[in-house]
Amino acid sequence: MKLNKENVFLADVVNYSLKGLLCALGKGAGFSKSAQPIFYHVDYATTVEIFSDTLVKSGLLGAADILIIPSKIVALLERRYVYGLTVENYSQCIRDLDFSRKHLKVKDNDLLTKKDIIGLDKFDPGKKIGLRYPKDPNYSAYKIAQHIKKKSGLLVDVVISDSDSGGKKGLALINCPTIIATPIGATKGIRLFYCMRASAAAEATRNNIQNMAGVLIKPGDDQFMHARDHVGELRYRGFLNGNNEDDCKALH
Repeated sequence: MKLNKENVFLADVVNYSLKGLLCALGKGAGFSKSAQPIFYHVDYATTVEIFSDTLVKSGLLGAADILIIPSKIVALLERRYVYGLTVENYSQCIRDLDFSRKHLKVKDNDLLTKKDIIGLDKFDPGKKIGLRYPKDPNYSAYKIAQHIKKKSGLLVDVVISDSDSGGKKGLALINCPTIIATPIGATKGIRLFYCMRASAAAEATRNNIQNMAGVLIKPGDDQFMHARDHVGELRYRGFLNGNNEDDCKALH
C-alpha cells in the first residue's frame, strides 16, 4: 500500500499527539517520560518576572526540561486584555472579526487580528474583561526561558499551548493541523512534532484543574534530548508556523 504524503504527515501528527497523551497517563517514554504539574495562582498582579522567579525558586526545573504554559496564562502575564467582552457577545466575537473590532477595546489601540478572535477567552465576565493571545508567542516563550536562565543558569525550552485544536484551528493558527492542543509558540530546542507531543501531554494533564499554571515534561534518561542544540533560544518571531518547520517541509 502506498500512501500520499498528506496522509503520512497526518499520521505523524496523530502519532506524536497520542504519545503525549500516554505521557499524561503515566505511560510516557523517551522525550516525554513524565509530565509534572505546576500549581501556581496567576492573578492581575503576576508578571512574567514574578512567575519565572517562582518557578526557579520551586526547585522543580531541571536542565533540558520542557515547560508548557497555557496561552491564557501568558496572556494574563503580559496584560493582553480586551474590554467589553460579555457572556452575551462572546459567541459573535469569536466568529466575526469586524464585530469584535467594533465592540471590544484594547489599551494599546492595536487592532484585533483573526488569530486574536480564535483565541478570545472570557477572563472576568463581571468586569467585561477578556484575554487574547500573546502578540508574539515565540518571543514570549523565549523571554520566559531567558529569565529562567538568568536566574538559575538552567537551559529549558518553553512551549505556549492553546486548548483549541483540530484541522481548521490548527491551520488557522500555525498552518498545521493539530490534535488535543495547539502549540502556538516555542523556543528553538524542540521540533514542531515534539511541541505537539508536549502540548498534548500538558493538556491531558491539566484537564481543567484550577491553578495549574504549567506542566513540566521531563526527558528522563533520553541522552539525545538532554544534549539537544538551541535549548531556550529564540525560534523566530511571531506564531509557530508550519511553513517554517522541517517537520512540515515534506508537504511543500
